[in-house]
Amino acid sequence: MTFEEPCVLGIDTSGKTASCAVMRGGVLLGETTFLTKLTHSQVILPVLKRTLSDCGLALSDVDLFAVAAGPGSYTGLRIGIAAVKGLCALRTPCLGVSTLEALAYNVCAAEGRIIPALSARPNVAYFGAYDSDGAVLKAVCPDRVGQESEIAELISGFSGSVILTGDCAQRLKSELFADDARVRVSPANARLQSAAGVCMAALNHLDEAGSAEALGARYLQNTMAEKLRDRERRI
Repeated sequence: MTFEEPCVLGIDTSGKTASCAVMRGGVLLGETTFLTKLTHSQVILPVLKRTLSDCGLALSDVDLFAVAAGPGSYTGLRIGIAAVKGLCALRTPCLGVSTLEALAYNVCAAEGRIIPALSARPNVAYFGAYDSDGAVLKAVCPDRVGQESEIAELISGFSGSVILTGDCAQRLKSELFADDARVRVSPANARLQSAAGVCMAALNHLDEAGSAEALGARYLQNTMAEKLRDRERRI
């Protein structure tokens, strides 16, 4: 699927933030992002409508819907993906992007290795590694879930600067990299999920856009229902 200066609407409900952004021709037209204690299903569509309205746009102006497809909160991911599937009833193409890649795009202006990391459970994180030339990211390895101590392997043998980002970045710096001056933590305003990062990641994967039917979550680990089924099979 090809686009020329597409109007991209991005949604991120993968974590504690509810975020919607609109980008056209590589220019961020507007973004609404906030931490919320409400269920994402209560806030994301009103936020989407308001963001479009503030930008002077309608749903029909959107060329591509992009959504953070995981990893992240199981419920949050399902809500964001369901919202995009519903919006794509208009037959507008859609695209699910890596939550971690979108996080890395928040700080892609810095050259070096970017390590996005999100807490999964105690001492376990979702993480990846992306090298940035100051504009475009290149994945160093597939996103994965594992022990936080494994993150050190992603910079082993790498001589350049490293940026940690994500909701556990500050803690990881203190616990794993306190004595490594090469490793820095992203600014607070770029550390959590944002739909602008989703839009930027989508622009790097336009050839993967497709129909709503193909859109699905990338959990990176079994959901609770799957874990229960596996446990029942073993009994």
